Amino acid sequence: MTASEMLDILDDVRFYDYQFKVVETNGLPAYLQATYLEPDIVTGAPEVQHTRKWQLSRHMTKSEFVQTAFKCCITSMEHRTREHFRYKGAAVFGPHFDVDALFELCQARQFDYREAA
Repeated sequence: MTASEMLDILDDVRFYDYQFKVVETNGLPAYLQATYLEPDIVTGAPEVQHTRKWQLSRHMTKSEFVQTAFKCCITSMEHRTREHFRYKGAAVFGPHFDVDALFELCQARQFDYREAA
């Protein structure tokens, strides 16, 4: 499937105000990405937000490609939920924590376990 064919398929895809694009590398479809308008999580100013990039293959079927667009939307909504969910005013499940800081938290073994029955 070519990038042009993928773009034709995206004409039939709708999810809120998301805009989808297929980016090519060396004339081949490389990745799918969506954008949407939302206030920046730090500044609060409305800005165009970008989803992660979803790798594509020219060997994808139409169904695989549409499912990739669907997964893009699901993952984006999870990301947005993690940014906006608050506990005691903090985004404790936020998607932007440094992986090494999370590792250190794991090493501290501050677990919340139920006591044995």
